[in-house]
Amino acid sequence: MSGYMGKYVIINLSTGKSEVVSPGEEFYKKYLTGYGMGAAVITERQKAKINPLSPEAYIGFCSGILTGTGAYFSGRFMVVGKSPLTGGWGDANSGGFFSVEIKRAGYDAVFFTGKAKKPVYVYINDGKVQIKDAKKIWGKDTVETEELIRAELKEKKAQVACIGKAGEKLSLISGVVTDGGRIAARSGLGAVMGSKNLKALVVKGSAKIPVADSEKMKAISKKFLKAFKFVNPMDTVTVAIINYVSQVIARTGIAVPSQPSTVREIYKKYGTSGLTVYSALTGDSPIKNWSGVGYVDFPGSYKLSDESVIAYQKKKYGCQACPLACGGIIDIKKGRYGGTEGHKPEYETLCSFGGLVLQNDLDTLIEINELCNREGIDTISAGGAVAFAIECFEKGIIDEKQTGGLKLGWGKSAEILKLTEMIIKREKIGGILADGVKIAAKKLGKGSEEFAVHTGGQELPMHDSRLDPGFGIIYQMEPTPGRHTVSSYLYGPLYKTKNRFPSVKKMIGNAKGKEMKNLALCLGTAYFTNLFNGAGLCQFGILTGPLPVVDYLNAVTGWNLSADEYLKAGERVFNLRKAFNLREGVTPEDSRLHPRAAGAEPVKKGPIKGVTLDMESLTRGFCELAGWDYSSGGPTKEKLRELGIADLAK
Repeated sequence: MSGYMGKYVIINLSTGKSEVVSPGEEFYKKYLTGYGMGAAVITERQKAKINPLSPEAYIGFCSGILTGTGAYFSGRFMVVGKSPLTGGWGDANSGGFFSVEIKRAGYDAVFFTGKAKKPVYVYINDGKVQIKDAKKIWGKDTVETEELIRAELKEKKAQVACIGKAGEKLSLISGVVTDGGRIAARSGLGAVMGSKNLKALVVKGSAKIPVADSEKMKAISKKFLKAFKFVNPMDTVTVAIINYVSQVIARTGIAVPSQPSTVREIYKKYGTSGLTVYSALTGDSPIKNWSGVGYVDFPGSYKLSDESVIAYQKKKYGCQACPLACGGIIDIKKGRYGGTEGHKPEYETLCSFGGLVLQNDLDTLIEINELCNREGIDTISAGGAVAFAIECFEKGIIDEKQTGGLKLGWGKSAEILKLTEMIIKREKIGGILADGVKIAAKKLGKGSEEFAVHTGGQELPMHDSRLDPGFGIIYQMEPTPGRHTVSSYLYGPLYKTKNRFPSVKKMIGNAKGKEMKNLALCLGTAYFTNLFNGAGLCQFGILTGPLPVVDYLNAVTGWNLSADEYLKAGERVFNLRKAFNLREGVTPEDSRLHPRAAGAEPVKKGPIKGVTLDMESLTRGFCELAGWDYSSGGPTKEKLRELGIADLAK
């Protein structure tokens, strides 16, 4: 037993009883931890087609097999369960310091089922489970909740994962928050916590995390860190002129190949905010609810980017085991949180409440970011909901009576802020928008579906599939639809997927034609993502340098498996998550990419001028490569048998 703690705990909130399960080494080899463990446990234990907000539903908090072992970039944890937003598999990924504390508390994962009679939080200290009254903290924001719990327990180092008002009010776009504002945001799993009257999970422990070969781990990390810290002078130049390069790309369409080392230097200096201008101008950012063009409709993107953002930064920080430190704590200067500090807004938020709604007042955006973090709501989905509402207002589908007097419009900062607050509180039109644009459009009707940009019920991230078709096919085919952190045509070369895994190189070589070769690399990269998510690794570690994933896994576990054997675990987890969707009745039509994101009405200017995706061809090609049935949109019985999960996924 190395790397993993060898057990997980299931807590029934209806009965107050706990069950500790030790699944055995073969289980870990098969599914690793992270959402691999989550998918295996929940698929086995949860009845098919139940309401994800019912007491019988499960929700899990899963650490990574590499977390706490000395591996760099290994601080991620995942919240897992059936998504109330999409009706299929749901997971949400976050960093900070929560993951390692799950393991120190004695477990690889913590699962909940049942429903408490009144608001509670659960405290696990060195394996001991205590269910505590949360009456005094119900209704508090996530920052207050963390502070109050630590004070009550007299444990300053206890780690807290909690929900804010959005989760309490069962918003289907609510998430789970740690570290004063880091949020596992996607899939609406904050609502699952709220439905169980579970305000927070608190973990604290002193257990030692076992490592098979600690000396080898040190040597691997030392070698990696030396390469990671090397700065190429050309990257320094590129970072300095990145916004000028963006202008050239915007007007000429000439693409510049991305390099991991360049991305690394941008993130080290600015965090993800360093790419706001670049993404807006090069066609990566969706603009004006996916209908606009960056340099035409949003020339003020520089106000939300790089130097503008870090002017507020008081200190940088990294998550547990992170040498990059892309995060930052900022001084909030204006608004309701003025005079306090908070987390630096990330690119997804800078775009979803920036270019997507044509709003470029940074102080307003910082207030929105802090509000969403404190009340536990996904900024991607919330921004998408606001953009949808603005367009509906513009087209006369909704009016001031429904908005509580707000005259919605593109770039109207005060109104956008107020509408976000209404979504969190479920006031007026906010009560509809709080469950995402798919449900909102169904309730509003009047052709509003045209403006409800989503896939499978989940609002799309801030990366335009018309620029990178790999995003388009993954948005549609990933078990948690609309995810930008899984794969794309961009990620494959940056991750060096083909070089890491011989089976991917072979799959690409056997593919016929450019499109199929691109899809093969995209699919192989999706398997890789499922592998490193199962290990608890951060995407940025893969994106910005040669993170030695396989070497780390073998040194930690002592298994001595090949790269392709580990990739097979990633493929297995990917297929199991997708099989869960088939079991729940999710169909290909349910997850169809929204027409705007596919270029049904091509834009007339900019880098994606005239682009329309052939989603039919992409979908058929993806299914062929993955061993999936086109009609069901998921793995065939033969594929499930090949991966050894046919009995579990039935």
